[in-house]
Amino acid sequence: MSDSRRSSRGSSDRSNRSKKPTGGGARRAAGVRRAPSSSGKPAEPKGTSRTGRRAGASSEGSSAAKRSTAAGGAASTAGRPASSKPAAATSGGTASSRGASRTSVNARHAGTAATAGAAAASAGKGRKKKVAATNFLNYPRAGRKNPWRWFPSLRLIVGAMALMVLAGLGFAVWLYNDTSVPEPSDFALAQTSRVYYADGETEMGTFSEINRTELDADEIPQNVKDAVVASEDDTFYENRGVSPRGIVRALVNNLQGGARQGGSTITMQYVERYYTGSETSYVGKAKEAIMALKIDQELDKDEILSRYLNTIYFGRGAYGVQEASQAYFGKDAADMTDAEAALLVAVIPGPSSYDPAVNKEKSVELWDRVISREVNVGEMSPEDAEALEFPDTVEPKSENTLAGDKGYLLDQVRTELVAEGFTEDEINTGGFTIVSTIDPGIQNNTVEAVKNLPEDRPEQNRVGTVTMDPSTGAIRGMYGGEDFVTQPRNDATQSRMQAGSIFKTFTLIAALEDGYPLDSQWDGNSPKTFPGWTVNNFGDSDYGRVSLRKATASSINTAYAEANLEVGPQRTMDTAIALGLPEKTPGLSADASNVLGSASPTVTEMGEVYATIAAGGMHRDSYIVQDVTRPDGSSRYEHQSEEKRVMDEDVATNATVALQGPPTTGSARDLQGVMDGREVAGKTGTSEKFRSAWFVGFTPQLVTAVGMFQPSEDGTTEEQLTPFGGERNITGGTFPTAIWGDIMSQSLEGQEMLEFPGEVTLDNETRERNTPPPTQAPPPTQAPEPTEEPTTEEPTEEPTTEGPTEEPTTEEPTEEPSEEPSDEPSEEPSDEPSDKPSDKPSDAAKDKPSKKPEKDTPESSDGGGD
Repeated sequence: MSDSRRSSRGSSDRSNRSKKPTGGGARRAAGVRRAPSSSGKPAEPKGTSRTGRRAGASSEGSSAAKRSTAAGGAASTAGRPASSKPAAATSGGTASSRGASRTSVNARHAGTAATAGAAAASAGKGRKKKVAATNFLNYPRAGRKNPWRWFPSLRLIVGAMALMVLAGLGFAVWLYNDTSVPEPSDFALAQTSRVYYADGETEMGTFSEINRTELDADEIPQNVKDAVVASEDDTFYENRGVSPRGIVRALVNNLQGGARQGGSTITMQYVERYYTGSETSYVGKAKEAIMALKIDQELDKDEILSRYLNTIYFGRGAYGVQEASQAYFGKDAADMTDAEAALLVAVIPGPSSYDPAVNKEKSVELWDRVISREVNVGEMSPEDAEALEFPDTVEPKSENTLAGDKGYLLDQVRTELVAEGFTEDEINTGGFTIVSTIDPGIQNNTVEAVKNLPEDRPEQNRVGTVTMDPSTGAIRGMYGGEDFVTQPRNDATQSRMQAGSIFKTFTLIAALEDGYPLDSQWDGNSPKTFPGWTVNNFGDSDYGRVSLRKATASSINTAYAEANLEVGPQRTMDTAIALGLPEKTPGLSADASNVLGSASPTVTEMGEVYATIAAGGMHRDSYIVQDVTRPDGSSRYEHQSEEKRVMDEDVATNATVALQGPPTTGSARDLQGVMDGREVAGKTGTSEKFRSAWFVGFTPQLVTAVGMFQPSEDGTTEEQLTPFGGERNITGGTFPTAIWGDIMSQSLEGQEMLEFPGEVTLDNETRERNTPPPTQAPPPTQAPEPTEEPTTEEPTEEPTTEGPTEEPTTEEPTEEPSEEPSDEPSEEPSDEPSDKPSDKPSDAAKDKPSKKPEKDTPESSDGGGD
């Protein structure tokens, strides 16, 4: 076959092959060549006619575009609609086939163009959603919708953390370079804190002088070193002056709200005592840690430990292990046993609280803890630990700086500062200027008032007093005893005694709050029997029906017993607590007898309670420290008064009106000749068997509480007050009232004579006692009139009432019925009623007995009186 023939045949074959609709590769290549123009319109297909081509292209292009979204098969099936029609002739069929073939190619081109256009459009939309950040931090985040736009991006979070780390490192480097280690301070020259009276100029006294003997490192007993390392810092010999583990533990504890901890090592404690003083702030602790790091590099461990044990405060005025050994055991440190060494270490965290003389149970617990830690670190064998016994200690000696009556004031100042977060070490050596609330004039009047008692006053007789400003709670004067060194118990703040009739005030207030007015009527006859309880007035004196005001002035047991049962003993107790009496006061209960004073408060507690009444129902805690200033003049502490309304002001006003009865016509009426007409409100009280005697009273400016009692020789029980000064029985209306008058008359001299508000009508006055008296009620009996030598009987040794509790409910005798029935009382007392009593007592007789009672003699043999 010739070349031309082969060429012709080859050309023909290629032509025929090009007509086949299934030629995928060639057609794909053709499709690429015939891609749509840049305008987006598909190329116009060729055909037998322009119309046919346009129609075919339109139909096939549309069909192909719809199928172009399917995977890959669109190209191979694009020509099926055209080839399915029958051909009219061979030539026509060929032409039709060629046209269909071309149409199918064009359709594929149109589908490809549509797909590409859709992809381009989609890409264009995606590019539009990506919005550029409007600031460097991209916050709020651009292109995000709420609330996501306010969430920081990961880039921002990581960047912020990196900045914080860098800032922290920079601060640490600066602090390290800026913190220098000064020369050790000389403890012999440490500054003593000084306490001043309220004027800020008159010095009251100073706290303990530093009592320290320094030992060389090799003279400090090894058992003390072992015990302190095991207890305070078991990593002492390994750490570099700070303990990261301890700091983390303290931080977690502080964040959880536990007692504030510092995670201090022995080196840090040494720094605190030798250089920085007590630090509680985080910045202060950071400086302390840096100084510890530097000192750990400069000194060896034994030197640090020795300095620590020579400067640490162990309590009892002792600094350093040598003086501590003498103070606790009366021996040199070198002679201490392992048990004694463990005890000294046990008291380090709180010398004033963990001293065995103060809290032996706690000291034993901490002593055992120290020994257990020594066993855990291998410094002591379990057998040796088991053989140890808790050591005996010598009696603590009071510091000479606290000698005399001022010692009670200084000790109270220290007690309050410790409660505010100060340490004893800090108080003793901080060089503080401490301004108290004590008025020097009032304090002098207080001391002189006690000194004015008769010379035959028994040695065991004890008196406690406190004077307060009701508008602030500030203590202006206090008498806790004659000499703090010989008798360190403060009779104003620590000694307790039964309250007696001063407790009736709480029932009075509860009745007013429950709607009973001052003129509500109550049965004052005696004896009076209630379910399971019989109450007597002294000498079984009958008063008939009396008002609440009269029952207060004459301190009538039966009337107040009835009132207490009417309002409820629980209300009486709740009222006492609301006015400021601690819930844990010994003897405080909801028994019916509580109205007669079975509870045993302190003088300061009762002063604070009556100050609430004087302040119109506004309670304020009592306090003795006004402010504390550091040696550089900066403030270390300043008292912030907190007040709370606990009683309606009108109720307080009417209670004050009723309480003006005892100092006017009642058992404290002698004050009328002392106070020079100044208005006084208050209440006397005497406990059963004359074991205690009270007067708590106030003017608009000041409140003073006075309590007298007599402990047994061993101090475990209260005895009957031994009569003295010509008084047969010591009651609240005798010496307590006299002391009160001496203090207040002198302290208020020159001040304005303010008056109390008058009685007001309470909104709740809807209840009144109008129960008619019993049929054929006996007339009020005459109570004896006072004479120079009281002759009325004392209360019986055993009370006659039958209370609902194990103890008799009437705990103390009333001191006396109070009002005088006539202008000219007879000179001789009479124990018999009038010869011709009327069958119906007059209104005046209902409110008071026909004759004046004996002054300051208990009303009832079963307690509960004034």
